[in-house]
Amino acid sequence: MASTFLATSCITISTPSKFSHKPSQLFVHAKCIDNYKLNCKIKNSTANHDDEGRNFPGKVDRRNVLLGLGGFYGAANFIGIANVPFALGLPVPAPDLSTCSTASLADGSPIPFNCCPPLPKKDLTNIPTYQLPSVSKLKVRPAAHSVDQDYITKYSTAIQRMKSLDKDDPLNFMQQANIHCAYCNTGYKELGFPGVPLQVHFSWLFFPFHRWYLYFFERILGSLIGDDTFALPFWNYDTQVGMQMPSLYNVVNSPLYDSNRNQNHFPPNVIDLGFTTIDLDATDEQKINNNLTMMYRQMITNAPCPQLFFGNPIRGGEQPIRGMGTIENIPHNAVHRWVGNPNNKFRENMGTFYSAARDPIFYAHHANIDRMWTIWKTLGGKRHDFNDRDWLDSAFLFYDENRNLVKVTVQDCLNVEKLGYMYQDVPIPWRNFRPTPPKKKVKKNAKSVKPATKIFPSRLNKTLSFSIQRPKISRSNEDKEREEELLVFNNMKFDENEYIRFDVFINEDEDVKAKVLDRAEYVGSFANLPHMHNEAGDQNTAATIPATMSLAITEILEDCGLEDEEEIVVILVPHSGGKEITIGSVEINTVACAT
Repeated sequence: MASTFLATSCITISTPSKFSHKPSQLFVHAKCIDNYKLNCKIKNSTANHDDEGRNFPGKVDRRNVLLGLGGFYGAANFIGIANVPFALGLPVPAPDLSTCSTASLADGSPIPFNCCPPLPKKDLTNIPTYQLPSVSKLKVRPAAHSVDQDYITKYSTAIQRMKSLDKDDPLNFMQQANIHCAYCNTGYKELGFPGVPLQVHFSWLFFPFHRWYLYFFERILGSLIGDDTFALPFWNYDTQVGMQMPSLYNVVNSPLYDSNRNQNHFPPNVIDLGFTTIDLDATDEQKINNNLTMMYRQMITNAPCPQLFFGNPIRGGEQPIRGMGTIENIPHNAVHRWVGNPNNKFRENMGTFYSAARDPIFYAHHANIDRMWTIWKTLGGKRHDFNDRDWLDSAFLFYDENRNLVKVTVQDCLNVEKLGYMYQDVPIPWRNFRPTPPKKKVKKNAKSVKPATKIFPSRLNKTLSFSIQRPKISRSNEDKEREEELLVFNNMKFDENEYIRFDVFINEDEDVKAKVLDRAEYVGSFANLPHMHNEAGDQNTAATIPATMSLAITEILEDCGLEDEEEIVVILVPHSGGKEITIGSVEINTVACAT
């Protein structure tokens, strides 16, 4: 009971009766805030932040309130409040490895093997924090299409040695692949919150988790061949010469080969960075132009703010509203689908989360995703990492190359040079691929189509055209600098078993040329990659958890000559699984970029 008393010395937890449908409530005692009690570890500091990461002098640091309550995790377990809707923030804690359970497939059935990595023999309550080794020279991750035979031999040898390790060795290739399965298919629960599955997709955890994952995978490979300079390749599909499956992965007898790939997508086929389940009927030139347009939209147009690039916040103990960042949405999901085997139920291996990391090309794919994070921060404006402590202090567990289980945090992976690597300098053609505005700017008659309020909620089983009201028109440059105008899709519910993609256009007719994306009217896309449901019996299955998507439209309104329009026309074009998704509402609002 002592821990409960300490944990609740500044907190009251109001638990509803068994007949109530209201969730438990958590309150911070006023005397603790008013008097800034030291035993509650509350600070009055200019380093405090709101949910968006903005600074507010004198604001009580939500993280310090909870983290300062030393017995809070124990109290949460004791009282049974795993789903308390905290008004105060909390970093996502590292998983509780001892409670790793059966992960599940996209249809809710259990995965037919145990994807929980082996447990160490040491005490799990005292896992050390990883200390970054000193860096004397940066490793250079090369573009996969440019590597020579010496590199391929070294890389192949390292992967083969990893695959040859004892099956219970945490450094074994399958055990390394299982890490992704456990973190992404509800194998883990958050430490202190046994009712909350840990999921590293659909939120701001996506980029940092995968960066750490690749970091340790790369160091393990280097240790197996005695080369601490070894660096993973990246699949450079965002430039023309890299828009094919890299040849080093296509040699049948190589350890880099995986038979569970789409054989129809081997070279010389050009990748479709918006791939659904059907190959685009278009010329290679059009595919390339579409790819560069989508990259420009996802990296620049739709990602002027951290919250748009990284995705929705997720805090400890929360069941979040899903909201992918721009790059996780496209090209990340589409590349997984494009590579996966279409003859398998979920396009294993790359085509579904639980098996994706079994394919060596997974690591080249995610190295390029990681590279996009590094590039994005160089594009100017307000493109920077969050300074929200709940993000910075969120944690993961990995085995290092010496088989030591260690804890890492987001804040320690933000600088790749401190991690000891950089990326080969290659051309970035999408950077200057802003779609050309129409020569003749024709404004569609918004009065001729139904307003969004009359259309939604609606299932997207056909092309939808609607008008939508803008809250502000004729915004000044100062207004635009201060706030980004967003087209927001709320309360999207869809079947996680399905591959879903729909495209968004502004100021278009219903006979829109949906295969041609390299034009100003194209706003962006939504893409889902099947992967999981929650455990059987859990009412909040992945199919019912709502998702949201926000597309930045300030630049697009400028290019289409619509800045002075009170209403605009929006077209949604489903490409795959449209009948499986329902959109609750669509609105336009503005948001200030997080600091």
